[in-house]
Parts: sequence; C-alpha cells; structure tokens
Amino acid sequence: MKKYILLLSSILFSSSIVLRAQHTKPFESIIAEAVLNSAPAKLIPFPKKVDWGNDFLEIRKVKTGDVPSPFKEELKRILTFYSVDSDQGNGIPVIFTENDKITEEAYHLRISKEAIKVESGSEAGFFYALQTLRQLIQTKNGNITLPVCNIEDAPAFPVRGYMIDVGRNFQSLATLKKQLDIMAMYKMNIFHWHLTDRPAWRIESKKYPELTAAENHRPGRDPGMFYSYQDIRELIAYAQKRHISIIPEIDMPGHSDSFVKSTGVRMESQKGMEILENVLNEFFQEIPAKDCPIIHLGSDEVRISNPDEFISRMVRVCENNGRKVMIWNPGLKANNNVIRQTWQTQHVEKAAFQEIDSWNNYINNGEPMTQIQRLFFKPIGYPSENEVIGGILCLWPDVNLDNEVDAFRQNPVYPSLLTYAWKTWTADIVQAPEEYYMTLPPKGSAALSYFTAFEEILLHHKNVFFKNEPFPYFSQNGKVWKVIGLFKGDEGDAFLKKMAHSYHYQSKELSWKNAIGNTLVIKDRFHLGGHFPEGKKGETAYALTYIHSDKDRIVKTLVGFETPLRANRTYTGIPDQGKWDANGGTLWINDEPLPAPKWQNPGWRPSKSNGWGSPEDQETPWADEELYWTRNPVEIALKKGWNKVLVKIPSSTDYQNWMFSFIPLNMQGLTFSITPYQHSAYYYQRKTHFEALANDKDEIIFIGDSITDGGEWSEMFGKKNVKNRGISGDVTQGVLDRLEEVTESMPKKVFLMIGVNDLARGASPEQIIENTRNILENIQKASPETQIFLQSLLPVNDFFGKFNEHTSKKEAIKEVNLSLQKLASGKVVFINLYENFVDKAGKLNLAYSNDGLHLNGEGYQLWAALIKKYL
Repeated sequence: MKKYILLLSSILFSSSIVLRAQHTKPFESIIAEAVLNSAPAKLIPFPKKVDWGNDFLEIRKVKTGDVPSPFKEELKRILTFYSVDSDQGNGIPVIFTENDKITEEAYHLRISKEAIKVESGSEAGFFYALQTLRQLIQTKNGNITLPVCNIEDAPAFPVRGYMIDVGRNFQSLATLKKQLDIMAMYKMNIFHWHLTDRPAWRIESKKYPELTAAENHRPGRDPGMFYSYQDIRELIAYAQKRHISIIPEIDMPGHSDSFVKSTGVRMESQKGMEILENVLNEFFQEIPAKDCPIIHLGSDEVRISNPDEFISRMVRVCENNGRKVMIWNPGLKANNNVIRQTWQTQHVEKAAFQEIDSWNNYINNGEPMTQIQRLFFKPIGYPSENEVIGGILCLWPDVNLDNEVDAFRQNPVYPSLLTYAWKTWTADIVQAPEEYYMTLPPKGSAALSYFTAFEEILLHHKNVFFKNEPFPYFSQNGKVWKVIGLFKGDEGDAFLKKMAHSYHYQSKELSWKNAIGNTLVIKDRFHLGGHFPEGKKGETAYALTYIHSDKDRIVKTLVGFETPLRANRTYTGIPDQGKWDANGGTLWINDEPLPAPKWQNPGWRPSKSNGWGSPEDQETPWADEELYWTRNPVEIALKKGWNKVLVKIPSSTDYQNWMFSFIPLNMQGLTFSITPYQHSAYYYQRKTHFEALANDKDEIIFIGDSITDGGEWSEMFGKKNVKNRGISGDVTQGVLDRLEEVTESMPKKVFLMIGVNDLARGASPEQIIENTRNILENIQKASPETQIFLQSLLPVNDFFGKFNEHTSKKEAIKEVNLSLQKLASGKVVFINLYENFVDKAGKLNLAYSNDGLHLNGEGYQLWAALIKKYL
C-alpha cells in the first residue's frame, strides 16, 4: 500500500476549475434531477459516475482481515454504527486494490453480491470510498443491505474547506475534533483555523507569553484560553488521519487589538513587524512544513501607511520557511504566488493568482432556510474569472457566546457544511439566476425540482446522522404562498380585509405573485434579492397561504420575522410584549391574530440601528428568544379543513433583514395551497356527476385518478354495481375532498389506487401515505362493513419522453408501495399490481402502455384479470 501524505501545496497545483454564471442565463446543472430521485441511496456528495444494479447485497458480517491497517479502524467504526459484525476471516470480503492510474483523491467502488471492492491510487481515495460506503448501507425490511453498484468518483475541486473563528470565541479541542469528524464523513479536506482576532491571541508563544495572557484578552471572551504547540500538533495529526489539511490563520495587521494590548505596538510598526517575524519563525520551528504547508496571514479590513512593506516582509518570512501563503481578498496587495480567499466581489479582479471562494457563504450571515438555497444555487467561484481552486465555508461567531456549543445552535452549521461539501465535490450547478439566492425557483421549474431532490437527500442525512445535533433545516417542498406589496405603513390592512386578485393602489395595480418556501425574503440586508428588492423602509408586504388539515389539531410551528445576523448585534430588537415583530409585523390564523410569545426581555433594542454593533451589544450573548429556530415553537390551532394564514411584513429600517419564516414542525395531515377548495374543472364536473347518480345496493367502487378513470369497469366485469369513481389528475387530497359521495352508499367493496399525481406535484411519499391513511380511516368510520382493496401504484416508463414529472419518480413509487403494503390490515387488503406490470429494467412494461404512464387495452385486461378474484 502506497503511503499517502496529505501535502496541500501539491494538491493546489494539481487541478483547478474556472466556473462562471450569468444571472440572465437559465438554470443548468451537470447532474439530472431524475438521477438523484432514482438513486437507491441518498449520497452526499453525489458521485461523479454511478451505475446501479437493481439489486441489493444483504450483509450480516463483513470480513476485515485483509483490509489494510490505515482503513480497518474506519471500516469497523462504520459497521458498528449499523450494528454489523466484522470478522477477521468470515463474511462479505472488502478488497482494496491500488491503482496508480486513478487520480489523487479519486476512487472506484464496486459492490456485487460476492464482494465489496475498493480501488484507488491514494490513501485519501480509499478513505473517501469508505465514506461513500457508510452512506450506501441501509436497512430494508429489518435487514442491513447495500445496493449493488459501480461508482467512479473524483472531486471537482482540490480545496473543499470549512473555517472556524476561535479568536473571538474559543473552541475546545474536543469540539474541533468533532467538526473534523463530520468534515471527513463528507470528503471535505481543508480546515481553516482562524486563530487570532481582536479579542484574543490563541497560539502559544514562548518568546512572547504576554500574547496569551488573560489580562491582554477581552474580558468575557475566554481570556487566557489558547492552544499549546502540543495541542496544535495533536489536532493536525488528528486531521491528517482523516485526510484533512489544517491551514492556520494568524490575522495581520488588522483585527489585532489583543496584540497591541500585549506588546504596546501596532503590527505595521517596525517593532510590530519584528515581533511578528519572531512569532512566525517560532511557529514554523514548532510546526514543520509537511504538517502545515500553507499559512494564512489575513490582511483584510485594515488601512496602514506601509502596506507593500508589511505584506512583502511577512510573505518573505513564510516563504523562507517553505510555506505557501494565503490572504483575504479584498485585502493587502501581494504577489501572484499568494493565494487569495475572496470574501467580497466588489474588488474581484482578473489576475494570475489562485483563488478560493468564500463569497456569500458566511454561515453566521444566513437565515437557515435561505442559507441552504444560496449555497446550493451559487456556483463555486462565481463570478470570478480567475483560477478557482475551490471554496471554504466560513463560521464567524463574532458576538460573545455563553457556551461554545451555541456557535452550532445559533447558526445553521451542519446543513450548510453538507451543502457545501456537495457543491465543492460535484460542482453540479453550472449556472443559475442570482434571484434564486434569496427566493426559491418557481413551481414546476427544473431548478425547483432539482433543489427538492437535493433537499430530500439533505433531510435524510439529518434524520440518520444528525439525530442529536442542531440541524435547523426543514423541508420547503410544497410550502406555497402568494405575496403582495408594497403598501405604505398600515394602508394595506384595509385593502386585504377583502381578498382579491389585485388592488388599485396609488395609481398602480398591485397583484399577488407566487412564492415558495419556509422563509419569504422581501428584501435582504445585503441586497442579494427578495420578492420586492426595490422595497424601502416604511413599506409593507403581505403573504397569504391556506393550510388544509385532515382534523382539528394543534401544530407546533416556528415563526419569525427579521432574522438577526449573528456576526452583528444590529437589528430592530426584541418585540414589545404582545407583539410578534419589533418592526410591526403580525399574522392572523383564520382572520384571528395569533398570540405572540411571552418575551423574557420585551422591548430590548440594540444601541445602533445600522452598521457594526456597539462593543456593549457585541458582548451580550444571543438569547434563545431572539432567533426563531432556538426559541420554543408556538402552538397553532388548526381546524379540520382549510385554514387561512395571512402575514403582515413591514420594514422600519434600511438595514433590516426584511423577511418572514413559518415552519410547521410536523406536516402530517397538512397541505399548503394558494387555491383552497379548488381542483380542476374536470374534477368538479365528475364530482357533481357522481353526486347526481343514484346509489345501488352492494356497490363495488373504483376510486383513483386517470388510470382508474380510463377503465370500463362495469363492462369488463359485467356487473352494473361496479362503479368508476376515477378522476383524471386527482390526488390523495382530492379523494379526501369527495369521499362523502363514495361512502354515502355504504359500498360493499372499494378498490383504491391514488398517489402518482401527488409525486408528480412534489409531494413526499410520507405525505401520500398519511393522506392514504386518512382515506382508509374515513371510509372505515363512515362505512364500517366496507372491504377496502388498497392497490399498489403502477410502474412508469420514461421511454416516450412524456409526463416527465411522473416518469422520474420510479424509486419514489416503489417506496410508496412498500408503505402501502404496511398500511393494509384487517378489512384492508393490499394488492401488488406493480410486480405484474414491471419489466426487467424496473419500468412499466411497454406492452401495456402507449405513453409510459397510462394503460392501453392490454393493460386494463391484465388489471381486471389480476383483481377478478377479489370481486
């Protein structure tokens, strides 16, 4: 086995990629939505190339005796997570093969019924193959299985990083190691360690111990806490085992209050530069170049009289010690050998230096929902035209923390990290409109379908690997709204007392426009977009949706208005008691005001309304009630049927994060709609027709969508009492809304097939099953003697290129069918039609269909033959 040494400097020059996108261009991705939806495993990041084998390998025991020692411990850790036994000589063999032709960090992973085979040319590649294996393992029917597959994978970028600032708030080695463990699981390979900042100096200094003395650190910011050289070596060694390279940052010459207090001189002074040279030389003597090939010198947010002298002198010290140098961009000007880490685009220039993207990815600046879509839709490196070698996701917990864990509670760290791991490995989105950074793509668009497919994968990881960790991200699928604006002050209240499609206001027509998501951004602080980016302070927008509930229920819901940025204690503050929003926002449920929480510190306001927060406010830790995802959810009473939700979202300052969040924590039995009580015209034509028909004794009723609607059931079975209650385009909610007509006759039998249209419209399998359960319960309650036959959904086939929203749901259909089978009990009989209509490729047999979705005559004859015995 070739020994692998992670030398980042060699990786940096081995590959790079330049990606650009224009906001005027349409959405384009390398990976297809259908590829994600049809995959039998939910992988982050998704592999470059994968072929699925339509079969599964059951694993009870894995043979680890021949596994090379660097990977045996990691493999056993993975198997233990799934309670799979490992054995030296027995079980499914795991075979490692070295192949020098496979590029650095790339790997091949082949899973057959006989063995698990891993092939790579580097230890990193072998390690990453195991991380993919971790995600492939799954439980099916109580058995631990692996999908048969052939994966060939490699990263798009050599730099896939994550930064934590410990200069402002100290993080223990244990917490840092936990972050490294999570990074390693998702193939991230750079840990950027921001070690010094205004409040404190966190690196041991033998020559200048005053740098780490508690009295020279800001009170309340973990004064005197620092990392010894032994700590630094320990963390580097821990990271290297996980194929992560650490880039330490010694920020200079700005962000240096603790340095100035400790030494009595400014960094850019002659004495200050001498001290810094000694500090750097000592660090390099303690930490060899093989363990730390790159050093970060900061250099941003500072104006000094000698910028050229300072940066050239510091770079020279580093290069003389065999180190590559990184600095922030914009920052001090340096030679082109210095790597730039871009954090703003105002000063992006086309140049010969290598560049790392950190623009617009600060976790502490993100509201949890829009943070993920912004990371997802912005191509790594956009809009730079330089040699972009990857990206580093950044966490800056600038405000004082009560506890180091609060950095991860108060910021969407883990959903961001997983999304960024996906982006930097796959480079999947070639271009996307910039408006998607703040507003989700429109319903029915390819961009939204692709995001929804990714979101489902992300939430799977939340549920499997982050059960006990803060992970403030929730499904936005199906959360439809409409928004209107802009009105001055409260003037819109009078207009919205009567709902209309549009309103004539101040010589213009204001119309509702569609919106999607858990968070609706009217206009964000950084002017990246929103539904009304032209909005001004003193103006008000409104949002409206309707929620259908299958019964009277109490729904715990996260509700928030302005989202404070955790880098900055400047926002409008905590509302007064009895109010929802310090800016005047409120919401009504069924035209009744929703009572606001009981605030612990009502009416608190920061001392500044814009710009950077005051020192006093910056030292005040965030309270749970200030962030909607850390406060207790509100309990909202929903009645059975449709519930109106109207939200008033005003702006009072130009610096406001003008937005609103509404997130029911349990969507079972709930459906969002902007057109309540409405189905298609055909739906109502059929529904009223059914209601006008006379009931017969011992009716046998077929309920469903177009597939049921197309069957001549009474003729096929020669029975007058067999009734067709299929409606083309119907969904589970549509069946629920017309079920009274079905149960009125107390039918003898009911044959139900419904759900494929739900999938096509973006509903999850869980939502379909919940609605189906409600259908069964309602039938049984209204007509206890009725026997119900729950028919599986039929397979689909994309051969004809029609009904793409349906035919891309092959795997979801299988998942729904498995759950339907579990629903069947007592007087509910499950009929597995699927297995009789599917071909060897797992698709609808074209002998039974002319379009890949609906049935032809042969198909209906087969269906009738399969269920005849149940009539």
